[in-house]
Amino acid sequence: MITTATLARRALSKLFRLNTTATLATMADSQGQDAGDEHSARTVDNQNITSDLGEHPQTIPDTPAGKAKLPAPQGRTQGDSNESESMGAALKSGPSSPVSDAPPSPSALSSASSSSSTADMPPPSTITPSGDLLQPLKAKGWSFTKSKWISKYRCDKEVPTELRLLTWNIDFSAADCRSRTMRILLYLQKTALSRTPPPSCILLQEVDTWSLSTLIFHPWVRKHYVMTPPTTEPWKAHYGNVTLVSRSIPFKNPQILVFRNSTMGRTAVFVDIPIRSPTTGKIRTVRIANTHLESLPEGTKMRPTQLAAIAAMLRADGIDGGVVGGDMNMIGDTADQNIHIAAGLDDACLFPHDPANHTWGYQPPTRFPPRRLDRVFFTGEKVVVNSPEVIGKGLRTAEGMWASDHCGLSTTVFFTD
Repeated sequence: MITTATLARRALSKLFRLNTTATLATMADSQGQDAGDEHSARTVDNQNITSDLGEHPQTIPDTPAGKAKLPAPQGRTQGDSNESESMGAALKSGPSSPVSDAPPSPSALSSASSSSSTADMPPPSTITPSGDLLQPLKAKGWSFTKSKWISKYRCDKEVPTELRLLTWNIDFSAADCRSRTMRILLYLQKTALSRTPPPSCILLQEVDTWSLSTLIFHPWVRKHYVMTPPTTEPWKAHYGNVTLVSRSIPFKNPQILVFRNSTMGRTAVFVDIPIRSPTTGKIRTVRIANTHLESLPEGTKMRPTQLAAIAAMLRADGIDGGVVGGDMNMIGDTADQNIHIAAGLDDACLFPHDPANHTWGYQPPTRFPPRRLDRVFFTGEKVVVNSPEVIGKGLRTAEGMWASDHCGLSTTVFFTD
């Protein structure tokens, strides 16, 4: 939920960021699979972690990251400190480059890429029947031997029998995005997932350059996940959606759908993930969408069209089931509460009217009533999505800041035989 007052603050914030924030630079492609990545990854847990990325977001290095360690992260409790320090490689500073107003390099998304090949990528851009713009995205994984993010990263191609799916709006408008993002990542490691997470997909909304930098330099993310998009260039606002997929999963076809009717730069990010039946061995494809629908009462007319466009993508040829998670901003009357039904989607929540399933309105309390803004919808005869669990309730940094104004959701996706 984004209030009018918040939008005013964000407008001022946007003007400041346009003049001061460095564009995240292109991460160079490798020319082949990095066969040593998994071997090198074993050293991650034996190094110290630091997280302060400097006064401004750093340029993503195409050359090995510098060795200078930075101050320890904020946003941790005393108990968290020892846990973080033992978890892995340092968040290293990039090359010392001035803050630049230059746009991202045109090559940032010039060549289509998926987790393992470019064979299944769509054309450079497509206008969908709904009139929205569909574009391919890069997906990049961290190379421990090359010390950079690359498109042709090592993938063990282990098709999972089920997928853990998490969604979280991490709130770009509150102060100190880096410490708050660090706190959320630590929570995912210690509570929602684990230090060695199961096959999973994490959907993040309201990621800005500060929180994206934190993701890029974070050792747990580097070791276990692939990121799409890996730069800010595909975003149509000064924040956007980022999807993390376990690097062991041979997912395909990362794409972004740009809503033509959005006045807030809203989009949906898609990935296609294979899931195997544990009994028959049959492999089916689930398409996962990560979205942030139009906000405020002014967005009421846009949200049904945006969700319908996502639903059409989830039912595309070759897709056996589809799931969309994110901040749906469904704050209106009965019609607004039923836009998923109009789009032919099912709500994964078994008790949608239970206040225990509210994800917004408590952190902090506002003049608006608490709401279930974050939801998971699905489609497909064989796909099963467990009722989501609300996660991150009451989560704060060491300084007492709310990690986000939203709670997250966690569920599991699989196929029936």
